[in-house]
Amino acid sequence: MKLTFRATRRILGGSALVVAAALLPGTALASTAAPAGASWFAPRCTASQTVIWLGLGNGGGTAGTIFYPLEFSNTSKRTCTLFGFPRAWALGPNGKQIGQSSRQLNIRHRVVTLAPGATAHAQLGVIEAGNVCSKPVTAASLKVRAPGQRGTTVLPFSFQACHGNKRVLVVGPVVPGVGIPGFP
Repeated sequence: MKLTFRATRRILGGSALVVAAALLPGTALASTAAPAGASWFAPRCTASQTVIWLGLGNGGGTAGTIFYPLEFSNTSKRTCTLFGFPRAWALGPNGKQIGQSSRQLNIRHRVVTLAPGATAHAQLGVIEAGNVCSKPVTAASLKVRAPGQRGTTVLPFSFQACHGNKRVLVVGPVVPGVGIPGFP
């Protein structure tokens, strides 16, 4: 009886360890986005080592939304990770926020490991403001925060937005590689 109890406890303990590892970001079981040989335990990217830029082009549209790649480049000499969704806000010419911040698209996300000099991206969707409100206004810039960071970057980018409790921005999760404008 003691032997059976000990064996069961060991099996359950090992299963709990595997489940816990799968739930933790940054573990080999939770992440498949890192290139071969990358460190699974790299620290989270900080604002000081991340440059955010907007991959402009013609943009690609679907059902009243134009998509642009938001790029996140690791400019440090150390490997780091990003996990989740960036946040974006429309800003008026006076620098004040217009409408609500971005909404996250319902897409699975994973840990993305960025080697020094590497870039990841997330899709930024700008919804046709005329479909959201009756009196669109022109935003002068876009404020962006990378996932898990406190600092923000303001990017010059003119688009139509809506005042009040309206939202014209949607974002996807950060994924490996440079984004291609027009391909969500």
